[in-house]
Amino acid sequence: MKMILLGAPGCGKGTISKYLVDHFGFIHLSTGDILRNTINKQEANWQELKDYMSKGLLIPDELTNQIFKNELQKHNRDALFVFDGFPRTLLQAQFLASFTKIDIALNLDISLSELEKRLVGRRLCSKCNKIYNIYFAPPLKENVCDNDGTQLIQRKDDTKQVIENRLAVYQNTSIPVIDFYKNQQLFVNVDANNKDFLVSEIDKILIDKFHLKKR
Repeated sequence: MKMILLGAPGCGKGTISKYLVDHFGFIHLSTGDILRNTINKQEANWQELKDYMSKGLLIPDELTNQIFKNELQKHNRDALFVFDGFPRTLLQAQFLASFTKIDIALNLDISLSELEKRLVGRRLCSKCNKIYNIYFAPPLKENVCDNDGTQLIQRKDDTKQVIENRLAVYQNTSIPVIDFYKNQQLFVNVDANNKDFLVSEIDKILIDKFHLKKR
């Protein structure tokens, strides 16, 4: 089985991917991890990829496609896969469909207000890397890490302006991808505003529709 996770930055794709790995035995293929590992291990196309990333340039679809295909082919084709961060464009979606069967494209639908709280409210300890959220998981003492008393920081890409720009880019690129999977009748939309509700909905889909067994 191959599942694609769609959704705006901060909607919880990484958290849900971990849940699928822990409770159903999925293999999590994260585009970010794959690209970093390709460079660190100096695998095929690593130098070309490094050149783009070091210059802050957009990685061409053709290069991302080939690297992702190489990674997928390392694994048992009959395993359970969850794709996180791929495909991001229509060309990537079309390429993926050309060499493997997709069973479901699950869209984690979240409101703008909830998304802003999750991202704008995020704070990080620069010493132990513990992540807090001033709305959902604040430190015991305001802006101070519970573990080591270090002053918490807000990452530059967690400001409201940056987030709004990222969401605008995502929306522009995601519409063709969503339409692509809707046309193939693979698109399923789930409410991601409440984590507990989201998990229960995913369980229903995997158990009732795909007859998977939970660990």
